[in-house]
Amino acid sequence: MGNLSFLNRDGWNMMKIIERARRSAILRHPLLPCLARHYTINLTSGCPNQCVYCYAKSYTFHPGWGNVVYYSNSFEALKHELARKRQQPELVYFSTASEPFLPAPSILDGVYNIMRLLLERGIFMLISTKCAIPERFIQLFKQFHGQVHIQVGMTTANDDVRRTLEPNAASVQERLNNLARLIGHGIKAELRMDPLIPGLTDMDESFDRLLDAAEQTGVRSGMMSYLFLRPSIRFPEDLSFGSWSFREAAQPLYTTRVDDYCGDSIIWIPRADYRKESYARLKEIARSHRIALNLCRCKNKDVTDELCHPTLPQKVMVNEQTELFLT
Repeated sequence: MGNLSFLNRDGWNMMKIIERARRSAILRHPLLPCLARHYTINLTSGCPNQCVYCYAKSYTFHPGWGNVVYYSNSFEALKHELARKRQQPELVYFSTASEPFLPAPSILDGVYNIMRLLLERGIFMLISTKCAIPERFIQLFKQFHGQVHIQVGMTTANDDVRRTLEPNAASVQERLNNLARLIGHGIKAELRMDPLIPGLTDMDESFDRLLDAAEQTGVRSGMMSYLFLRPSIRFPEDLSFGSWSFREAAQPLYTTRVDDYCGDSIIWIPRADYRKESYARLKEIARSHRIALNLCRCKNKDVTDELCHPTLPQKVMVNEQTELFLT
């Protein structure tokens, strides 16, 4: 057990890192329908970003804000798992319930070793992040650029809004820098605009400002989806920014219940007509910036058949009918 100091725009904060040996499998099949036949790796539980909408905090194994559990035996365990598999994974996703680039040297070392191992074995990696990506990872991805696709999570170009929603995550500029550096090195990267929040991050002016900034990095694709609510998570209904409040502007829209999200989970999402109109409007704004957007089908099957994850190698199949391809 040890303490980690990490730096963000708001200053130094202390996080307690708890090292544990993981007894369960490192490679696990995610419950997300589009990736269920592939694998995900979560090397930590807990996260310093403290996003107000985080669903992982409802999990029984979540260590509570201020703590990060790091599974320090993951590299050796993964080598043994891969050696026992008759068929190597086609794709590994980082990550369904954790941030891969937590700013702690010991954790970053572990992540780097695991990612290099997967890439050297020819395994494709899909990565989602809201943190600054260290330079050594950029150089690693450059070396294996055909096997990596990275989604940089951003829903606003306003750092004050970002602080309200994601207090300790990377700044807007740091995330734009991620995109520019990745794309500049020929690494496939795109925006992940998820979760959008009604009346706050889906307004024309806010969206246009974000897409304008993203366009300058060279990004040409992205995905988007709205915030979903879980009965097991107490969302901060008093969340507000300026004249906007979640209780007044967003909560009344959450009238659509989905009973089979990720298996048998129950979530609430904005009503279909609101999402359908908003997605069409936001896609048009994106097109004006030469950026193509897809929706997350996992949470929007009532309004779209689009794929919710980015382009992957031709051999990687989401299911028997639907193929993702590498551009």
